[in-house]
Amino acid sequence: MSSARRPPPEASRAGALALLACLATGCSRGGGSGTAPPDPVPPNTGSSASAAPSARRPSTAARSGDALAIPEGALLVGSAPGDPGRDPTLEPRLQSVSLGAFRIDRLPYPNDPEKPPRTGVTREEAAELCAERGARLCTELEWERSCKGPENQDYAGAAAWDPRCAVTPGECASGFDVVALGCALREWTASSRGPGDAARAVARGAPTRAAAEAHRCAARSPLAPDTKADDLGFRCCHGAPNAAVVAEPALGRVFSKVRVTAERLEKLLAESPETAELAKDVKLFRDPEAATTVVARGPGDRQGFDFTVAPLSWSPVPGAEYLLVAARSGESTSFVVAYWALGDDRYRLAASFVMKNEPGPVALAYSESIRPRLHFSTCWGCPGETGKILHRPPDRVAIVQP
Repeated sequence: MSSARRPPPEASRAGALALLACLATGCSRGGGSGTAPPDPVPPNTGSSASAAPSARRPSTAARSGDALAIPEGALLVGSAPGDPGRDPTLEPRLQSVSLGAFRIDRLPYPNDPEKPPRTGVTREEAAELCAERGARLCTELEWERSCKGPENQDYAGAAAWDPRCAVTPGECASGFDVVALGCALREWTASSRGPGDAARAVARGAPTRAAAEAHRCAARSPLAPDTKADDLGFRCCHGAPNAAVVAEPALGRVFSKVRVTAERLEKLLAESPETAELAKDVKLFRDPEAATTVVARGPGDRQGFDFTVAPLSWSPVPGAEYLLVAARSGESTSFVVAYWALGDDRYRLAASFVMKNEPGPVALAYSESIRPRLHFSTCWGCPGETGKILHRPPDRVAIVQP
């Protein structure tokens, strides 16, 4: 017998990494049809554009000069990992921020339903036009609170995008009755992103033809402050500006081992219909012995990678964090799962890869110098027994067998 590789038993290792069940979107199989996996629509996000949406209508007709009072209160800033359209490098994970009271123009400048919105101005010019009226540009968090309303909805006046708002923005109002937020224009805010001279001005909202998810209240658009565009307008706010700012997403450690019990993993698997059948008799592989076994089955060359069978926290880009776990269900079904980390020990399924007739162990092979990918393997260096876990911008995971 060759010392380079331990031949597997016929029943359990033939075609060890053949994909027999792909339980969540984001996984694919080498040699298959080549069809790209569809984007996942996570459960209970309230942001699917196909959910028969109906945006809130204004309570009264808008009048020239209307400015609405937004009360002091808490804003859920940002978005949930896995929400369609979310860019983790721009949008923070959902967090509560308290804002003081302020007033905001009901319509984009000139705040007159008889006149079209003013566009084609730089941010400085927009600020000057507001100042001429004794007002100021809104901060981006004031804009987001006005858009999300008291219910902290994903879209202005609705849990899902209503395409009619892009056509008739004057007929769509947020929960605070502010009209046309995020419907058909990008709007300058007083906020910036980045340090010093490199700072980018932040616009909120989206133009008419933008994708549905771009109209979310949390979506941010960093722009050069001197940008001028026909789809870029602004509106004014009144009163002292709120000092709270968006906590910019940070780049975390690439990989770190975390503790997840078999019982906790079973509960996570049971929460998603795609993985519920795995939520029984779950066993985690023993670390580090099982990882050593995976390497020893092959030629023994680690190729610069570290190996573990312990759950991993993974941060491929700023603001993104995933939980990766390799384990076994029953006696002969191994799997790899990836979860978006939502915070407070809450997770959402991002992707999974299942191996029937494969008792494992399955090890994760990673390198601190390679952020966007890692590998999983049952026999390192053995043809057909290693796959990849890939980060696909802006916020997706694909588990593939090349």
